Amino acid sequence: MTPTTDDLSQHEKREIFGTYQTNKVTRAKIDAFMEAMAKLECTLGVDSTHEEKTRVKQEQLILLSKIKELDPLKYDILKKVL
Repeated sequence: MTPTTDDLSQHEKREIFGTYQTNKVTRAKIDAFMEAMAKLECTLGVDSTHEEKTRVKQEQLILLSKIKELDPLKYDILKKVL
């Protein structure tokens, strides 16, 4: 018989799904970081200089590192698209 999520402990759920999926406070923090990352991306346009793009990328990486501290699984997903 395959175990369901009801059969797993909270620790096991966090390991499998990450704290983003299992903790409302963590989800809110990560959502705020992702919103900040999106706002940074929106400041760029076709006329953005290389320096502007580099600055935005650096700021996004800082926010991404904060997400990694909260939930390494969510970090792994996000780093693929950044």
